Amino acid sequence: MTTSTTTTVHRAPLLCDGRRWLADGWVRVGGDGRVTDWGAGTDPPGGDAEPVRRHGALLPGLVDGLAHVTGYFNRAVEGDALAPHRAGLALCAEAGVTVVLSAAGHTEPPLALAADPAPGDPALLWTGPVLDGPPATTTATRLVRDAVSARRAVGAVAADGARVVCTGPSLEPGALGEVVAAAREYGLPVLHQPGRTDARSAAKGGAALVQDLPRCLLPPAASPRSAAATVRAFADPGVRAAADEPLRVLAGQGTALVPLLHSWRRAALLEEAVSEPRLERTLPMAPFHRYLLDMRGPGLVFGRKYAREHFGYEHLKGVARREFDDGWAFLLDALARARELGVALVAGSDALGLSLVPGYGLYDELSWWERAGLSRRTVLAAATGGTPAVLLGAAATPWVSGVLALSGAPDELPGLGALPAAARTLVPAVPLTSVPAHAVGPQERRP
Repeated sequence: MTTSTTTTVHRAPLLCDGRRWLADGWVRVGGDGRVTDWGAGTDPPGGDAEPVRRHGALLPGLVDGLAHVTGYFNRAVEGDALAPHRAGLALCAEAGVTVVLSAAGHTEPPLALAADPAPGDPALLWTGPVLDGPPATTTATRLVRDAVSARRAVGAVAADGARVVCTGPSLEPGALGEVVAAAREYGLPVLHQPGRTDARSAAKGGAALVQDLPRCLLPPAASPRSAAATVRAFADPGVRAAADEPLRVLAGQGTALVPLLHSWRRAALLEEAVSEPRLERTLPMAPFHRYLLDMRGPGLVFGRKYAREHFGYEHLKGVARREFDDGWAFLLDALARARELGVALVAGSDALGLSLVPGYGLYDELSWWERAGLSRRTVLAAATGGTPAVLLGAAATPWVSGVLALSGAPDELPGLGALPAAARTLVPAVPLTSVPAHAVGPQERRP
């Protein structure tokens, strides 16, 4: 972050404005540490009187468009009850993530964290509880059955400062329509998790975002219970043949997609969950990860039964593993197809989920987008300008999520996992109380 009392111009041979990558870009940062102007292809107005700092690339701060800023204790709470939540946000900041949307949880923790932020932490947004029908799928649920309960529930999360309304898999299409109508009165987008109301119906009903690519492509009646079985379902040619139509509906309705592919893989493959290189760092937030740590090496053989009973893991081998690999390859193809059709992609990590490290889990997700064939510049733009446009109402400037500086061009990195070491946060996210709740127009256009 800029600490000088004078204006500084940051220059780079490559700049992302959240939509495009431009040559010879610059960002002017005022003495208060906020962006005052920016451009590309021409020199900044005002001459050479200002200090200039040069970087390899400039881009808006990364946004985790779906995370869970929370903590799980299997011991007595001592000291700060929000310590695990703060540890998660600190990991996000370390990874260069400047904005986090905390989805589908109780409102009180993000309210308290936003009221007492730690220096350098990412800006925190939240959805508050899930608005869902019975049976509730999470304890943080407000039940919706009709227009009256929908208006009451939406009004409550809006009053608590929610930036997005989150709806759950038990919600019927009619009730979802009532939630969308109520949310529009508050200028809030709706993020839906497909279930009884599938992705197509949610898009046609006005949901701004849908999450979980596998759930979006399967009809509710065909959705298996486990993550591995869900992925394996896409080895079936009949299931594959039907998957294109939901993507076409999302594209036609302008509904954004939060794929969360990496979270599905981590919930399906025990070996990869146990091998997460930063697994120890999840312990302050979710101590149960010590059971996964105990499974490293020979412990994996003895821990499979525990993992199956308590975490839902299958033992994939032989035909089952081949079906999983075939299904996974199809999901990567489907993500590329979504991009080809024009579906807006929103980057989210689903951390802190099982073996999903806050902040760093976002890079794991984006790495799968690259493997699906999306270019690195496309991937990074979707995690910067694309995400705020949907979640933050970033109509006026691409820098609402802050400014990151890279030591070199992003294409030169050996992989997206190397980006945190090459990135530095120059400017934090704009105070979100000063940002409209939802987009009201196109982004600012620059030559």
